[in-house]
Amino acid sequence: MIVATYRRVVTGGEFNHYHPGVLVEFNENVYMNYHLFLRYITEHLAPALEGRPSLFALDLMGSHKTPAVLDILRSHQIIPSLIPGGCTSLLQPLDISINKPLKEIMRDLTDQAILDCEEVEEIERWTIRQRRILTSWCVGDAFYKFHTEKSEIISRSFRKVGLSLPPDRSCDSELDIKGFSGLEIGNWEDEGLGNIDIHADIRQDHDNHETIEFLADGDTATI
Repeated sequence: MIVATYRRVVTGGEFNHYHPGVLVEFNENVYMNYHLFLRYITEHLAPALEGRPSLFALDLMGSHKTPAVLDILRSHQIIPSLIPGGCTSLLQPLDISINKPLKEIMRDLTDQAILDCEEVEEIERWTIRQRRILTSWCVGDAFYKFHTEKSEIISRSFRKVGLSLPPDRSCDSELDIKGFSGLEIGNWEDEGLGNIDIHADIRQDHDNHETIEFLADGDTATI
């Protein structure tokens, strides 16, 4: 998704020129807010998952953990896995392995697109509309190129941080978190650490606590 600044009414004609695989939304502050995030979940994420139980890794941005967002995630059997503050560079798959090579592809495609356009018109005469359209195509083409040529990086990064590893410890050797060694997920089903209501709220002073980890277990979560 691209979130762009809303400066004027964008006509439907412009939307028709965006890359078909890229969702473009507008707001005044150019960031994912509560309303856009709810729309993304209900109109795009949930339909794509088709009701399958899923784990959704999220950082602690305020719009990611409002009661309405958490409720709608639960209603679609989507378990939010909140990455503690300050840990995105260690635990967020996009940050540890994906963003850098994806941005390199995007930069190369953007540079080439600009060169191609300069052959037929002066870059100074581009309108903001034309730049938005070009950006959507560079982002969309970069994603598909990355997914085709470097798909193993995506699956490996989720396994490195433990998000895609089974909880029975059979693949703990794949854990590879920067600055840590000898890590084990542990068999949480046998730990006997007790259960809490999955709908319970975490106190603000514990919200970023490094030891908090939610794991799905029917209607409960183990910590």
